Amino acid sequence: MFNTVAIHAGSSRAHRLRYLMAATSWLELSRDLNNYPSEHELKRVCGGLSPEVVIIDLEAPESVELAAIVRAELPSAAIVGYGPSREAEVMATKVGFDATVPAEASVDDLRFALQESLRKRQGGVEKSLFCFLPSKAGSGCSTIVLNTAAALVRDQGKRVLVLDTDLRSGIMAVMLAVKPKVSIQTLLASVQEMDHRRFSEFVVTSQGVDYLVSSRALDIPPPEWMDYFHLLSITLRQYDAILVDMPELINPATVELVRRAAEVFVVSTPEIPSMTLASQRFEELERLNVPKTRIGLLVNRLHRSDASSDQIAEMAGHPVTKTFPNDYVGLRSAILAGRPITERSRLGVAYSEFAAELCGKTVLHDTSLTGRLKSLWGIRETSSVA
Repeated sequence: MFNTVAIHAGSSRAHRLRYLMAATSWLELSRDLNNYPSEHELKRVCGGLSPEVVIIDLEAPESVELAAIVRAELPSAAIVGYGPSREAEVMATKVGFDATVPAEASVDDLRFALQESLRKRQGGVEKSLFCFLPSKAGSGCSTIVLNTAAALVRDQGKRVLVLDTDLRSGIMAVMLAVKPKVSIQTLLASVQEMDHRRFSEFVVTSQGVDYLVSSRALDIPPPEWMDYFHLLSITLRQYDAILVDMPELINPATVELVRRAAEVFVVSTPEIPSMTLASQRFEELERLNVPKTRIGLLVNRLHRSDASSDQIAEMAGHPVTKTFPNDYVGLRSAILAGRPITERSRLGVAYSEFAAELCGKTVLHDTSLTGRLKSLWGIRETSSVA
C-alpha cells in the first residue's frame, strides 16, 4: 500500500473521500487533516511522514496553493485533487497536481488517477531493467535469461537480479536445480511491507546471480501492478541489471515491468509458428505504447540451414537483435548440472556478446581465418569492446 496523507476542509465531502480511499485498498492513510494546514504545518507533515501520495480536497480556493508546498517538499510524491470546480481544475494542473477526480468519482476513477500519478512521478523507464517475452511457450526464453545473467556477472562484473514472473509455469528453480524455501509469489504478496533485510531472505543465489524464482503455486492470489511497482522500488537501487523472465501473455500486473523496461526482447525460434506469434507480440507491445526503439527480437536455437536474419526479420515484421545457435547437448548438460552453459562454447560466446551489448559495448569480431576457426569451435578470446 502507498503511504498517504489526505487534506480536506472538514465538510461532508470528507466522508465520501475517506470512503473512496479505503475502497481502493491501495492506500495506507498515515495522516488525515480535517482542516487546511498552514504552510509550516504542511511542511512538518511532509518532512515527518514522507508520503508517496497526497490527496487534497479542492473544495475551497486556498486548497490549490497547498500542492505547490507539497511539490517543493516532496518532488516524487503523487498529488491528486478531489472534487475541483472547473476553475480549480484548470489551476490545479499549473501548480503541481498530477491528476484530479470529480466529487462523484468512482473507486475505479480514483485508482486510475493514482496509477497514472504514481507512474508519472516514480515510474519512468529504467535503464537497468530488461524484459524477455517468449513468442510462445518453449521458445527458450528462460534459457536466454539465465545464461545472459550469468555472463553479465562473469564477464561484465555486474550485480544482477533475475525475476521469474511466469508464476504458473516458471522453471528457473528447475534449471538451477534448487528448491527455494520462499518464492516470488510469497514476496509479491507482502512486498508492500518489505525492507531490504527481509528481501534478502527471498533471494536464491547461483553463479553470482540473484534469483527470485516461482513456486508455480496455484493457491496464491495473482499480484497487482503496484506489487511489481513496489518490488522495483526496492531492487533498482541494489542491482546494476534486472532481467525479467516473463510469460508469453502480458497481464495487468506484468505490464508495469514492460512499461518501465529499457528494452523488451521478444524471444522466438526460427519456426514459422513461433515467428507468426512473435509478430503478434510486437503488435501487443505497440498497443501498450512501448515504442519500437525499445523492442528487440532474439532468435533462439538457430541452425545453419535456417533462414537468414533478414528473412526472419521479414517474417516477424521486426529486425533481429541477436541470434543464438542451437546447442541441445550443451544445454542439456548444463541444466542437469544446474549451471550456465560453458562460456567457451559457440552458444556461450553468443551469450557473452549479448551481455556486453546490453551494457552498451560493441563486440569486435575477428574476421581472419584464425578468428573464424576460433568462432566455429567456440573459443572465446578476451572480449574486445569499444
